[in-house]
Amino acid sequence: MMGSELPTAADVQLMQGLAQGVTAIRLDLVNCESTFGGPAWNWGKTHAAEGAGWRRRLWFSGADPVGWGWARLPHRVRRSDGSVKNVTGACLTYQVRPGHAGLVDEVIDWYDGTATGLERT
Repeated sequence: MMGSELPTAADVQLMQGLAQGVTAIRLDLVNCESTFGGPAWNWGKTHAAEGAGWRRRLWFSGADPVGWGWARLPHRVRRSDGSVKNVTGACLTYQVRPGHAGLVDEVIDWYDGTATGLERT
């Protein structure tokens, strides 16, 4: 999948499937953001309010997802007291299937381009 689009429920399911597969074979490669439930939790809790601040990309080998990256971009947060806070940092959550370690550099390049507005595809 090319480009950096807003995540959809179908994307989250693909990301969860990859997380489940990685967990089964290399638990040491799973962090708290890339567990089976991580993508759904993060997408569900913030997507409606901050959807435009999240970008994703999926990488495939044939029809099988072998990696994903999720960039959270700078955004504004409205607090319960009505004030607004600017979050100026960006962060990357990603997962790559074992056996595709070379993809990590591409994920980081994608994130770098997405976070600076100069996406590389």
